[in-house]
Amino acid sequence: MKAQIKTDIPGPKSLELTSRRSKSVANGHGSVCGVYIDKAEGSNLIDVDGNVFIDFAGGIGTMNVGHSHPQILGAIKKQITQFIHPCFTVAPYELYIKLAKRLSDLVPITDSCKAAFFNSGAEAVENAVKISKSYTRRNGVLVFSHGFHGRTQMTMSMTYKEDPYKKGFGPFVKNIYRLDFPEKKLDLSNLKFDPNPIACLVIEPVAGEGGFIPVSKEAMVSIRKFCDKYSILMVADEVQTGFGRTGTLFAMEQFGVEADIFTLAKSIAGGLPLSAVIGKSVIMDAAHVGGIGGTYGGNPVACAAALAVLDVMEEENLPERSLFIGSIICKNINSIKDQCPWIGGVRGLGAMQGIVIINPNNGEADKERTSRIHRYALEKGLIMITAGTYGNIIRTLMPLNIGKDELNQSVKILSDALINA
Repeated sequence: MKAQIKTDIPGPKSLELTSRRSKSVANGHGSVCGVYIDKAEGSNLIDVDGNVFIDFAGGIGTMNVGHSHPQILGAIKKQITQFIHPCFTVAPYELYIKLAKRLSDLVPITDSCKAAFFNSGAEAVENAVKISKSYTRRNGVLVFSHGFHGRTQMTMSMTYKEDPYKKGFGPFVKNIYRLDFPEKKLDLSNLKFDPNPIACLVIEPVAGEGGFIPVSKEAMVSIRKFCDKYSILMVADEVQTGFGRTGTLFAMEQFGVEADIFTLAKSIAGGLPLSAVIGKSVIMDAAHVGGIGGTYGGNPVACAAALAVLDVMEEENLPERSLFIGSIICKNINSIKDQCPWIGGVRGLGAMQGIVIINPNNGEADKERTSRIHRYALEKGLIMITAGTYGNIIRTLMPLNIGKDELNQSVKILSDALINA
C-alpha cells in the first residue's frame, strides 16, 4: 500500500495521545515520531488518524520479514493455543531445542555450536561477555569507537555514544578497553593497554547506531589475527546486521573470517522479544549450570515465531532481496548528489544503508539538516530514523519484502526530502 497522508502530522488523535502520554509515561522513554500506530501490515504503518506510512525504520531493524507476516502470525497463533510460558529454566520444551539446533547450524562457524536464548540484544551481548569471561578466566572487554551494544550497565559501558545513552548513568564497568572503529584498517600502532587480560573483543560488522559504518574486510582479517595472537574470543555483534539485512543471512559471511561467538536479536522473531548467543560448543559450555538464563529467555511463542522467520527468509530469499534494495537506494542517492552538496556519501551493506549529511562549507556533521530531512519525509508518509555518533546519518531499515510500488514511492519521498529539506 502506498503512503497516504490525510491530516497534519501528527494528526488530532495522535496529539491527544501525546497529551495523555505526558501524564503517564516516563519522560526518559522518547519516541522518534509523534504519530501513534493503530495497525501494521507488510511495509506499512497506519496511525490512529488513518494516515498510511511506509516504514523505513522497521522497529529499529526488527521487521526484516515485514509487519504481520501471515506465516509468523500463524506460528504465533498455533503456539499460544498449546502453551505460552512454562519457563525453559523450570519445564523445558522442544521449540527451544529446535531453534538452537537450526541457528547453530546456520551461523558461519565451522566448529560445532550451541545456543542460549534471552530477550534483547543487550542481554545477548552481556551474556556473551559472561560466557567469554568464564571460558578465558579473564575480565577485560575490548570494543570500538562508534559501537552500540545496549543499555544495561555492562553494555552501556561498552557503548561509545555519551548522550543520550550514558549521560548521568555512571560510574561504569571497569576493564573495558576501546580502539578506533576499523572502517579501513585496524590501527594498533598506539595500543595503550595490555591485551593479555582481555576475554573478548566485541565488534559490529556494520556499526549500527554509530552511523552504518562497515568494517573493511582487511580490518576484519586483522581483528581475527589479533584475537588469535592474544587468545581473545572474537564476538560478532550481529544484533542489527543479522537475518538478511546486509545481503547474507549473517554479515560475517562476507568477511572471510570466523567469529567465536555471535549475538543475535532484533529481526530474529518477527518483532517478538528474543535474542541469542551462539558460539563454539566448547566456549558456550564454559558457564556453569544456572550461570546464564532468565525467566523469559527463549519463550515458546517467540521461538515459534523465530522458526517461521527462518522459513520466510529462505522461501522469499530475503538476503538476496536485501542486495537489490540496497542497490536501488545507492543508485538513487548517487543520482541526486550533484543537487545536494550536503550528501557526504552513502555507505553500508545490502539494505543497511546510511546516508551521510554534512555541512558542505566545512564537511562537518549537520545534525540540524538531518532532522529537517527526517521531518520532511515523515510529513510525506515515510517513517525513518537517524543514527550516528554526531546524529547526521539517515538510515534505511525497511522490511526486506517491501513491495515494488512502496519501494519506488519511498525512494521518491526520500529523494525529495534530501533535495528540499
